[in-house]
Amino acid sequence: MKRILVCFLIAISGAALAQTATDPTIDLRLNNLNNPSTGPLIFKIDSRYEGQHGSPYLLPDWSKGQVSLRDGRQYKDVSLKFDAYRQALILLRPKSGNDSIILDRQTVARFLLTSPDGQPYLFSRYPMAKTSDEEVKDGYFLILYEGKSALLKRVAKTFKSADYKGGYSANVRYDSFNDAITYYLLKPDQTLTKIKLSKKAILEALSDKGEALKTFVDQQQLAFKTEDDAITLVKQYDSL
Repeated sequence: MKRILVCFLIAISGAALAQTATDPTIDLRLNNLNNPSTGPLIFKIDSRYEGQHGSPYLLPDWSKGQVSLRDGRQYKDVSLKFDAYRQALILLRPKSGNDSIILDRQTVARFLLTSPDGQPYLFSRYPMAKTSDEEVKDGYFLILYEGKSALLKRVAKTFKSADYKGGYSANVRYDSFNDAITYYLLKPDQTLTKIKLSKKAILEALSDKGEALKTFVDQQQLAFKTEDDAITLVKQYDSL
């Protein structure tokens, strides 16, 4: 019996020595936990981060729509998302395990999305437009009006990272996607001009028929507080 007890004590001592050899900090941890002068070890977890606000997408969920490619092919009643941050059109493929693909922008002519409340969003590309901004020229535009001329809206998003760490932080505890909207006028000669939705800016862009349009603006009392007033003026320009 004594022999068994001795063997048992030797085994325990060996295990303790082995643990100390493989983990030299174990004694320090035990001392810290049991030493009243140092107090317990406290690990702080920064819980200030509040996640992400906003979305990179025009519409948050998959929307039914259709796509027209530049080679003439069309895809109807498909599920689409428009990533406004990356300027990417994403297609859901239910027959391939519900995976999704980004359509090559160079192959897309235009696409249509319909929101759950029935609002249509028709986007188009204008690779032949005359502009010095190649990035804008290569992107997608939401069509507000299209006739001889076109009033276009570039729907984009910007991303801002959380900023709450450090003494000079802005105390913004979340990442955010924010709308970045710009407007463009495409004239019959394919000149693409960035404009503001103001009376002065639009009349300057349409200055070749400026006098007649100024009279029209006054008669119709267009205030350009909405996109509709700008659409009305561009339609009038096309009619002259």
